[in-house]
Amino acid sequence: MKKNRLTGRSISIKSQDNPQGNKQIQKGHQECLSQQSSFEQKKKKLQDETQEFMYNQSSKFSSVSRSLVLGMLGTIWVITYTDHIIDIPNNWLLHSLFVCLFFLLIDIIHYFWDSMSYHHELFKLDDYTSHEELDHEHEKRMDAISNRSHYFIIIKFIILLIGAAFFVIGIIDKIHNLYRLI
Repeated sequence: MKKNRLTGRSISIKSQDNPQGNKQIQKGHQECLSQQSSFEQKKKKLQDETQEFMYNQSSKFSSVSRSLVLGMLGTIWVITYTDHIIDIPNNWLLHSLFVCLFFLLIDIIHYFWDSMSYHHELFKLDDYTSHEELDHEHEKRMDAISNRSHYFIIIKFIILLIGAAFFVIGIIDKIHNLYRLI
């Protein structure tokens, strides 16, 4: 009897003394393949769930952050626009305005680039001829798109924090100047 390295189970080798040894080896091999297959299925399921969760959270982040940026732009507009003239009272609000516009530009670039990449990969699927190409080439490209998207989200978060900090400081400065006048 020998021990299978993968399963840890004892197997017998077919010999003149044991004509049934071959069946035991096949059974051990099938169990091993079954365990690998169930592991791969579970791994794939978890990857799909994780990716779906990531996409949902990414969409929520983008939606909420875009709303915050548009809210800051609207507030700056209301505070600074009087009698058909824009009068930005301090540099903090001016910087916040530019950072918010930059955020929207990065947001558009992010979604345009991702959309074009996914579109390209969708049509590229017709060119693949084997499972190996799908597993190695397509998955590699999709992972690269996902990683790039992740970096865009980090960059947008940093830009949002900077814009929000300028905005809050600018609003506090505006309120402070109003109270000074009273």
